Amino acid sequence: MTYMAKVQVGFSEAARKRLKDGYSWHKALWEAFPGQPDAKRDFLFRLDDKEEHLEVLMFSQQEPSIPEWGTWHLKQVAEGFINHDNYHFRLKANPTRRRASDRRRLAIYGEQELQKWLERKAKNHGFTVHNESLYIGAPIDEYFLKESKRGKLVSVDFRGMLTVQNRELFTKSFQKGIGSAKGLGFGLLLLKPIR
Repeated sequence: MTYMAKVQVGFSEAARKRLKDGYSWHKALWEAFPGQPDAKRDFLFRLDDKEEHLEVLMFSQQEPSIPEWGTWHLKQVAEGFINHDNYHFRLKANPTRRRASDRRRLAIYGEQELQKWLERKAKNHGFTVHNESLYIGAPIDEYFLKESKRGKLVSVDFRGMLTVQNRELFTKSFQKGIGSAKGLGFGLLLLKPIR
């Protein structure tokens, strides 16, 4: 069984909890899965600023225990949800490429390179994107602090329509996410079936 949670958090509450970047949000969301300090994190999330509050969408393989912060709405994902052929999709991703000389991850900024990155990911994850429907948002630098070290990720929003080509790969991408930095709020593939 899989679950989707929508969490609304006011700006003052987020400030009190020191929720300021992807890493702090990841740690806070982990509170919804108590008693598993050494377990592998198996949830995906994305954070959006909705002007009147912050909104987190979180997808998990296990049912979360609702913490005492934020306003939580939880629902089970229907068994047949992933069995459609066509979907509208949203993806907040951290598009990168590896430099050949040292295998270091480098952010991708150019629109053509971002489209090629998404096409590659789509092929590897069992779907194709309808290019005429594709929207690529402007890349945004996002900073985070982890164990006193500052890091930077690039956030890009992709939206459009897709068609499933390989159900097994597509189901895995829905469950496990797409791209890098999945633990920091990237890679969650949001879907709405086209009936």
